[in-house]
Amino acid sequence: MREKVPFTEKAKRFWLTLVGAGVFITPTWTSAAEEKALKGAVDYYVFGLTSSENLSDQESSAAAGIARITLNWLAYQKESDTGALQLRVDHKHGYTDSTPYEFVMANVGGFGLIQPAFSDIGLRLTNLYWTQTFNKQSTDMMVGFLDATDYVDTYQLGNPYYGFSNLQFSTGSGSIPIPDESTFGGVLRHMMSENYYFYASFSDAKADSTKPFDGVEQFINDNQYFKSLEIGWVESKDDFYLKNSHLTVWHSDGRKEQASENYGANWSSIYKTGSWIPFFRAGVAQGPEALYKSSVVLGTGYSGVGPGLLGVAVGWAKPNSPRVVDESYNSEIYYRMNWGPISLTPNVQYLYSLPNNSKADDSWVVGLRGNIHFSF
Repeated sequence: MREKVPFTEKAKRFWLTLVGAGVFITPTWTSAAEEKALKGAVDYYVFGLTSSENLSDQESSAAAGIARITLNWLAYQKESDTGALQLRVDHKHGYTDSTPYEFVMANVGGFGLIQPAFSDIGLRLTNLYWTQTFNKQSTDMMVGFLDATDYVDTYQLGNPYYGFSNLQFSTGSGSIPIPDESTFGGVLRHMMSENYYFYASFSDAKADSTKPFDGVEQFINDNQYFKSLEIGWVESKDDFYLKNSHLTVWHSDGRKEQASENYGANWSSIYKTGSWIPFFRAGVAQGPEALYKSSVVLGTGYSGVGPGLLGVAVGWAKPNSPRVVDESYNSEIYYRMNWGPISLTPNVQYLYSLPNNSKADDSWVVGLRGNIHFSF
């Protein structure tokens, strides 16, 4: 029988391992006046986590990395309107036998996902699309191989590369079956007035980022699509992701070979005031594809503690599984720190209800995310 190492000692070993491995940053934004024709970025991300409880035959920690290259070619510019080609390629690889993607369900015995982007699927296309702005940037269009997390039910703290790590606090609040990256299709966003907008998408529900170009044939022949429509309010375009309320309705024919009926609605409100960034999000779903049948999330960001950003969130969810009757409760606190091209984000999560763990009902999870970023 394997010796049970105390959680405090396991956490200490885990932190020392990750710090020794070295780790990376958040996206940077430039104004139109600063833009050049060809821009690029190289990133390396790492994420690892360890838990206080785990199944007897599973490891209590997992770690993985992502190497990323991004290229953006500004091919057209007339006054404030632009046309550009975006390419992003990732290589995802694990450092341990288990990866963060599978850790909660396979290792802890819970129901949920923490940092599902960190897997070991290898080389894959994240996106390759043309983006065009019209009407003095009041209308935006993207066509090609897309990443749906860029436009479906987004908010400032939901990006898993620099915000919360738990999927319930990310895009869709766990109640939207987001297609895989490089989903083939199109997106249209239009500012109907100074404060109101709509965001519509139509893409391949069966997308597989390791075989991206199969998506063109699937889009034409298989007729299994993911569709979404978002109607929202913003205080101004400059604060689009910080002072925003929107309703997203969606429908999916499912990503499996056999089509299925999936649909639902999500609400999101976020409003930055001073150093605080409070938010409320909720969603409901029907059909077999979503992780949760229903999800409610409440939290805030806070930029008044030192040089970094603090994030706190709590959530309730109803698992979308006939074998799981217990409700799930998730909570997370993280602190993101930046030093030039380097960022580190430690986080602590508490998971309650472990339906597949007969030894425990709850678990503490400690994680560390890092990023190093170089642009050219």
